[in-house]
Amino acid sequence: MAALYNPSLKTLEDLTLDSGYGAGDSCRSLSLSSSRSNSQALQSTHRGNWWYLSGSMNSRNNSWDTVNTVLAEEPELTDIFFKCARLPELEEFPWTDEDIGKLLKRGRPGECGKPFSQEGVRRLSFLLRRVLLRVSREAQRLSVVHSKCTKFEIQSAIRLVLSWSLSESCISASVKALSLYNMSAGDRLRKSKSSRCCLTLSVGRFFRWMVDTRVSVRIHEYAAISLAACMESLLEEIGIRVAAGHGSEGVGLAMHDGRQELSMEMLEMCINNDAELWGILQPYEHLICGKNANGKERLTVKNLC
Repeated sequence: MAALYNPSLKTLEDLTLDSGYGAGDSCRSLSLSSSRSNSQALQSTHRGNWWYLSGSMNSRNNSWDTVNTVLAEEPELTDIFFKCARLPELEEFPWTDEDIGKLLKRGRPGECGKPFSQEGVRRLSFLLRRVLLRVSREAQRLSVVHSKCTKFEIQSAIRLVLSWSLSESCISASVKALSLYNMSAGDRLRKSKSSRCCLTLSVGRFFRWMVDTRVSVRIHEYAAISLAACMESLLEEIGIRVAAGHGSEGVGLAMHDGRQELSMEMLEMCINNDAELWGILQPYEHLICGKNANGKERLTVKNLC
């Protein structure tokens, strides 16, 4: 059997995840652009006239997400705050509710995860789409120069969007996934890319999503692996924080089939009190950084670096 192995032979997944595969032939597209009222369209001439990039006129350094640490505290300002431009809702995303529930129940290696209620899983899946959109927008902006999205654009986008501690955790997870992927090159015909990276989320789905949303003209397979590892690490971190919040508050449990599950109310309470999570999970285009739902600053010096 070893004599029949051909290194140049590609499986169906390898053909889908080819490093030079471009999005020029993709028919479907999910909008990553900002609203037309405050955006400018820049048209790319590579591979036709299909790829557009929009940027906020009020953004910092042409960034998709402007760090805005001023929260509205007065009633009059609150009305203005809720009239800000909102992120578009993703109709398609590279995971299922079953994947989210499995990851939350499993937890991180060496740590015991706790099951969430079905409402909590669906809510967390919905909120996680906003983080995916923010990171993808930044990666799209960073990919303009070379018309290619690699692991470096994804990791830079993670650092721009997430806080210091969350970004370091997600980037460490992406580096680990890429290392495992490269060390298992001999299993390329026997295992999927997700299995080789020890990821639960499908790398193939993330790659196809990045192509369909036109993050860049060309998508490298390492970019899909890094993005999948980032989302998985962030999901595990949220699950750990919600479970820890349940232990400190002693509330937020729901009963299902005779077993206790973390409820959606507990999830919302934990997110509202967490300054690192609340801002990135909000529906507004401008990124709210450093404050929780009550307007309290709870970031350390490392978070501000």
